[in-house]
Amino acid sequence: MTNKGGGRPMHTIPGAFQRLHALYAEGEARLAQGDLEGAVACFTEGIGIDAHFRQRYVTMYAQRAFALQKLGRVAEAIADYGKALELGEPPPNQAQYHFHRATCWTALPAKDDAEKRANVERAVADHGRSLELFPDHPGPWHLRGKLRVYELEDFAGGLADLDRALAFRENADARMAHGFALYRMSRFDEARADYERVAQASQDPYVDYMLACIHAKQGNVPALLHHAERAIGADATYRAYFAEDEEFAPYRNGPELAALLA
Repeated sequence: MTNKGGGRPMHTIPGAFQRLHALYAEGEARLAQGDLEGAVACFTEGIGIDAHFRQRYVTMYAQRAFALQKLGRVAEAIADYGKALELGEPPPNQAQYHFHRATCWTALPAKDDAEKRANVERAVADHGRSLELFPDHPGPWHLRGKLRVYELEDFAGGLADLDRALAFRENADARMAHGFALYRMSRFDEARADYERVAQASQDPYVDYMLACIHAKQGNVPALLHHAERAIGADATYRAYFAEDEEFAPYRNGPELAALLA
């Protein structure tokens, strides 16, 4: 829907309104064709004519942001999502832009750990705002949960988010993060159940590695050795983890683990 505010270029410059419609349509078509640079060019030209123009409530800033994000130009995409949010699109659209901007924050290169953490915190805030606007989408629950668990070590908060995500549907990635949070909270039986559930459908050696960690914490040497052998057999780089990680220090002098590490 077009904003009919007076004094705008689209209303005062002859042919501007028609040109904006044409640019928007061409930009959408180029997006659909995978011509992302062409889409960016169309929306950039449109923004230069009238930055407030939109169709079906969607601004050119939002459309350009999608294209920029797909191109990996995440800093520019972040700025465009911000403009789209400022222009007051409907709440479902805003929820989507907060979600996409959150994923851009986590993809943004950082010069040091402090800047990386700041970007993660911005992503967590954007996921939270997305959920305030539209709580019935599993994506923000899943991704915010992972950030809380793996990046911020907020295991209780991450676990709550992942519980919500998994209530929508089963997801191996979310289930592993859920299991990791439980592991770090020393809830080993529950963590083991999560990783065993993933193991039923996955041959990922990381799952065997985590199960070995859990069994090490619980003192179950045969199960530890079983999963260590599976992990190393699938990916020899895991041998270094079993040789160095503190979970396995009490078992490294044992002949069985020593043989696996030889």
